[in-house]
Amino acid sequence: MNKLFVLFITLMSIVQLASAQVKGFKPVSDEAGFRKKFAAAATATQTIKSDFIQEKNLNILNEKITSKGKFLFKKQNMVKMEYLNPFKYLMVINKDKITIKDDKKSNSFSSKSNKLFENINKLVIDCVQGSALNNKDFTTSILESDKEFLLILIPKKKDMKSYFTKINIYIEKKDYSVDKMDMIEPTGDNTIITFINKVYNAAISDAEFVVK
Repeated sequence: MNKLFVLFITLMSIVQLASAQVKGFKPVSDEAGFRKKFAAAATATQTIKSDFIQEKNLNILNEKITSKGKFLFKKQNMVKMEYLNPFKYLMVINKDKITIKDDKKSNSFSSKSNKLFENINKLVIDCVQGSALNNKDFTTSILESDKEFLLILIPKKKDMKSYFTKINIYIEKKDYSVDKMDMIEPTGDNTIITFINKVYNAAISDAEFVVK
């Protein structure tokens, strides 16, 4: 076999191994136990209220854009992300309906009107309600550190690959709640959403997910 070819394969293997590792994390020691406890926590979670901080990192411009707002989740399939600072912006998922509103206008459409919208809708719901492990559109790896678990989701479908190379979901060990989502794009840009001041199973009216 050509020596240059062997060298190329060896280098590629090293690169792939390095990319699969995350600093401070190792493969989970008890995957079956994690899956069982994570599923139980998700089943017990009916609603979530929290604040969030979103960081958008743009590699080309060497710039970070930080936004803050309020987050609501309610079973089944209701999500509200209300951006308050530095600008006002609203995204609401109410079952199969997605509504986006800014200061100037409001647009609503069915997630089923476009396969990509449907996939992204499912992804968002899966991430916040803890069913991401069951999404067959992704290859999933489970890692852990002393304080967190890390789910690495790598999309299988071409349309999702054009938006994300992978999605990292950080889960707190103390209560199996989603602490942070890191969505990496093919360009190298990424968006990190961190959930803080989380309150579980408080009463939330369906009216919160109706955009007027």
